[in-house]
Amino acid sequence: MPSVTRSVSAAFDHTGRILFRPFDVGKWFVMGFCAFLAGLGGGFSFRFPSSPFGSEHETFNESLLWVHQHLVLVIILAVLALLLIAVIGTLFAWLAARGEFMFLDGIVHNRAQVSEPWHRFRTPANQLFLYRIAVAVAMLLFLMVMVLIGVVLAFPLIRQGSEAQLWKPLLFLALPTVLVMIGFGLFLMVLADFGVPLMYQAQVRPSEAMAIFRAEVLPGHAGAFVLFYLLKLGLAIGAGILILFAGCLTCCIGFLPYLSSVLTLPVAVFFRCYALDLLAQIDGKWDLFQAK
Repeated sequence: MPSVTRSVSAAFDHTGRILFRPFDVGKWFVMGFCAFLAGLGGGFSFRFPSSPFGSEHETFNESLLWVHQHLVLVIILAVLALLLIAVIGTLFAWLAARGEFMFLDGIVHNRAQVSEPWHRFRTPANQLFLYRIAVAVAMLLFLMVMVLIGVVLAFPLIRQGSEAQLWKPLLFLALPTVLVMIGFGLFLMVLADFGVPLMYQAQVRPSEAMAIFRAEVLPGHAGAFVLFYLLKLGLAIGAGILILFAGCLTCCIGFLPYLSSVLTLPVAVFFRCYALDLLAQIDGKWDLFQAK
C-alpha cells in the first residue's frame, strides 16, 4: 500500500525546493496569483448582522410586514440577486479551473509564469469548468427532487393539522440527502486532487481522467485514499489554525484577497504536492515530477 506519511515528507521536500531553495519574492507573487485564481471556486460566505434597534422578534415582524407590502419588488430583487450571484459564481469557477492548471504547471516545472500557461491550458480548463457545471446541475436537480418529495409527503400532514409529525418524512429524506451530498463532495475533491493531475499528464477530458482514476488508480488502493483524506483533514485543520494566527499577527492584512494567497503559498504548494506524491507512488507513469 502507498504510504501517506511518505507523501507528507515528500510534499515538505517539494515545497522547500520550490519556494525556499532559493527564495524568490517575485516567484512567490506570481505563483501566489495562480493559487489565488485556483482558489476562486471556493464559494461565498454571507453574514447578516442583527439589527441594533428593538428586539429580534419585533424586527422580524416589521421585516415580514414590509415584505408583504412590497412583495413584487422583493421577488424582482431576489431574482436579480440570484442571477448576479450565479454570474459571479460562474465567472469565479471559470477562473478557478484555469488557475488550477496554471498552479499545477508551476509546481511541476518549478517556475512562475502566468501568460503562457493561461493560454496553453485554455482547452482543458474549459473542459474542467463545464464538467463541474454539469456536476453542480446534477446536485441541484437532486436537491429539487428531494424537496419535491418532501413537499408531497408533508402536504397531507399539514392538511390534517398534524404538523408535529412532519419530522418523520423530513428524517426519512434527510439521511439519503446527506449521504448523496457527501458523495458529490467527495467526487469533487477527488476530481481536484487527482482528476486534474491525470488530465494534465494524460491530456484527456475530465470524464476520461475520472475513468482512469476508477480503473487504474483506485483499485487495490482504496485504503490508502481513505488514510490520505483523513490525514489531509487533520493537516488542513492545523494549517487553518496557523493561517488564522498568522493573519492576526499581521493585523488582518494577511486575510486580504490575493495577498493571503501569497502569504499562505507554502500551504497551497504542500497540499498540491501531497496528492501528487501519492499518485506517483501508485504508478510511476503518473509521477508528474519525473515526467516534466
